[in-house]
Amino acid sequence: MTKTDDPHRIELRHADGSTSPLLIVEADARDSGRPAVLVLPGIAVGARYYLPLARALAARGVDVAITELRGQGESTHRIGRGGGAAGYHESAAEDVPLALDAIQRELGVRRVVLLGHSMGAQIGVYHLARHDPRVVGLVAVAAQSPFHRGYPRRVGRRLRLGAILLPAIGWLAGHVPGQFFGASGRIPADRISDWSRLAATGAMQPARADLDYRAGLARVTVPALSVVIAEDPLAPESAARGLLAMLPAARTSLEVEPEALGHNTWARKPAEVVARVLAWMDREVALSPSLDDDEVADA
Repeated sequence: MTKTDDPHRIELRHADGSTSPLLIVEADARDSGRPAVLVLPGIAVGARYYLPLARALAARGVDVAITELRGQGESTHRIGRGGGAAGYHESAAEDVPLALDAIQRELGVRRVVLLGHSMGAQIGVYHLARHDPRVVGLVAVAAQSPFHRGYPRRVGRRLRLGAILLPAIGWLAGHVPGQFFGASGRIPADRISDWSRLAATGAMQPARADLDYRAGLARVTVPALSVVIAEDPLAPESAARGLLAMLPAARTSLEVEPEALGHNTWARKPAEVVARVLAWMDREVALSPSLDDDEVADA
């Protein structure tokens, strides 16, 4: 059971002056052997969509926080011309640490697993390149590298075309309609520009980066799990393996959930995914201190 059916809400203030909610679902009986979980949403999916997932994890003793990507859900980030930057770098370098700070302050926990859905997992991978000592693992659910070569040829051609057209739409309009990704709302042009670069070339260096992300990822050793949802054309196993390949030194695992739960709707009926995540967490995270912990100890 959890302490409340309603999440505890904290307002995060971002460097560009915008705000976004951090939703915290705290377990009644915390399992001290398990880290907390920070959920990173998929493209054009609001944080509240993941509350069933958070409650299912909290019922098993895991504290959960759900952040909001800039420009999505209840974020006040201004999308369009004149708005602040909202690419992969801003999410990985600014927004994820802001959420981790709040988790540490509110829950008193220092060990966190990032659980990313689709694009949220890509952002989680990029945050790993920054070697944050609080992050002890990554779970990617229905997630993928959008690099076109990781897909069947027909889908790959569509991705290559989208990587050309969508940045142009973003440049002209200041945003890209979510309908291009089967979602609602608007997507910041910066985010689509970074996505398009990755889809077209596989390059892991977002705009405005302050470090070499590819070099940082090459040194990541925290464990990572990818959960592939059966019959998910947006994140097939081949593309999920492409995401894990960004972490060549990490101990990675890939599991296929045989039930066709849906690219997004798995988060609304999360029992199978939660069971896989907790089994992996007990097997890998508790037994494997991260490289970052060693670096902090040596500092």
